[in-house]
Amino acid sequence: MRADELLQVHSLRYEDTVLLCMTGELDLATAPLVDRAVTTALSSRPRHLCLDLTGLVFCDMTGLHALERLSNAAHATHANLHLAGLHPHLQRTLHLLKAASPWPPPVPHRHPQT
Repeated sequence: MRADELLQVHSLRYEDTVLLCMTGELDLATAPLVDRAVTTALSSRPRHLCLDLTGLVFCDMTGLHALERLSNAAHATHANLHLAGLHPHLQRTLHLLKAASPWPPPVPHRHPQT
């Protein structure tokens, strides 16, 4: 499978906010898609970057590094990063990694029981 079949990243800009929605798997094969989407999104210098991970079904260590790069890039451009739709397992992992990354608190979201 091609990377763009494993992960779709959609971007929407409204005023000073860019929304990035990810659907699929974030891993070694798909992390470059996230890097490109973030570079494009931040090139317009938005005040807010909202990351909706509701559709993310898998994230490995490479995916976590991609999210860390995203956070660092947002910080470097002074964009406020907002996270939404975090699965509880990913939220816990990011919480454990918080000492190494400047993660904002996630926007509350309820996931169906699995």
